Amino acid sequence: MDILNYKLKRIKNESKNAKELHERRKFSYQLVDDYHKRFIDIDTGKLLIHLQQERSCPVCNSLDKIHIMDKSASTYYKCSNCSMVYLNPILNPSATIDYYTNLNTGQGDTVSNDSKFYTEIYSLGLDSIEKFISRGSILDIGCSTGFFLDLALERKWHTSGIELGLDEAGIAEIKGHRIFKSTFESLSHDDKFDAITMWDVLEHIPDGIDQLKKIKNHLNHNGVLFFQIPNSDSLAAKILRESCRMFDGLEHTNLYNPATVALIAEQCGFEIKEIKSVISEIAVINNFLDYTDLYFGESHYNNRKILNILDADTIYKNKIGYKLQVVLQKK
Repeated sequence: MDILNYKLKRIKNESKNAKELHERRKFSYQLVDDYHKRFIDIDTGKLLIHLQQERSCPVCNSLDKIHIMDKSASTYYKCSNCSMVYLNPILNPSATIDYYTNLNTGQGDTVSNDSKFYTEIYSLGLDSIEKFISRGSILDIGCSTGFFLDLALERKWHTSGIELGLDEAGIAEIKGHRIFKSTFESLSHDDKFDAITMWDVLEHIPDGIDQLKKIKNHLNHNGVLFFQIPNSDSLAAKILRESCRMFDGLEHTNLYNPATVALIAEQCGFEIKEIKSVISEIAVINNFLDYTDLYFGESHYNNRKILNILDADTIYKNKIGYKLQVVLQKK
């Protein structure tokens, strides 16, 4: 069995311990939920008016859309033209910067507590990147305390990161990584990298196309962009709907699928080298179907399969896992 398939087999086992995983993340969920309230009108339950920005589809700019759900402070729609799932309204640009500069998700602690899971998922991403480019310089956007960069450094990459959270950025610096404590747009024109990564970041960026174009300008010749994002085509999202944490109603402004990833890659001058789905969410789905708590319940079903029928191999093969991992190469 090759190393990639071996790691996919191991990641399938995340479903077995879903309750333990989410128990360890409970403190982080509560931190974020409490922080959200600062941006919400207590009378309407929606984003504060002066912080709102209305928009059309962020991929094709169409106004033709289907209402999916109202969630937390806003509303999710599906574009009738290109199938993009997006939030509208969203925080305006100045409110967005304020939000992420002062946000404390406890992500660094979450990754440390679940280090085995994150080591496996991050290593899978590095394996994908290294299929298409030799080790060189790598920049991780939204690097938190630098856990991913730690793994890249062990593989002899020259590591840099961007992190707006000052406490987390400081920890990453102490580990020996070069850290930019400002937005990606603040990078010098001369800052170029062989690989740029975004782990669960692109869904937070309102204009993903603009972001990819800017990233392209900071890649060396034949450089690659890797990102992991929630998958709006995932079986878990479509079954769980409002109950799924993918739909948070504030931070996750853009929810892509393989088709919309292909559209933005083409618009931005990237070649798709690989798209795969990871994280089956079998245990969570089984909890839902067994009328127990989604994230903290213990279904009586065998968590190797949904309803003892649908296995992780089939989920990954059809790209309906909870997350997508994508490798794009600069044309």
